Amino acid sequence: MEIILIRHGESEHNAGLKEDKDVPLTKRGIKQAEYVGKRLTKIKISKIYTSNLIRAKQTAQIISKSNKITKIKYLDGLNEYPSRYLGRRWRWLFDKRLKLLKKLIKGISKDKEKNKTILIVAHGTTNRILLGYFLKIPLKKQLLFFKQSNTGISVLHWSKLYQNWNLESMNDISHLPRSLK
Repeated sequence: MEIILIRHGESEHNAGLKEDKDVPLTKRGIKQAEYVGKRLTKIKISKIYTSNLIRAKQTAQIISKSNKITKIKYLDGLNEYPSRYLGRRWRWLFDKRLKLLKKLIKGISKDKEKNKTILIVAHGTTNRILLGYFLKIPLKKQLLFFKQSNTGISVLHWSKLYQNWNLESMNDISHLPRSLK
């Protein structure tokens, strides 16, 4: 099994245009999503899972359209983790949302031995948590160091030989022209 994590394209919030966090992609974000969609056309994706927030849904839909993938599942468990909870309120975040996310990921990755590719379109912090979970890195450490750029691609592959997840690439934005990075 292969799992591809993608952060959504640039949103109106990322661009500093709006304070609200559930906002659509900017024109630049749409172009970023189109480029990542083109990059993925050579990969046979079995299913797309995405956050329920507008920017992630738009990114997933653009990828889906360019890759002719009809199976998209929208999940609240992949929504953004508010950064204000990452400091002194670790326990609140972990007890509620993290348990839900772990259960969700166990379900998505339960058929690890099968030859299929799953695409997850989510958010910077969510993708960092997912990378840490799959690679068994303590949560307090990975949140600070795993940069996730808009439409950055991280690829995890299940090793049948070693019975663990391998990180093939992280935050790859080589599909973007310089003007969109």
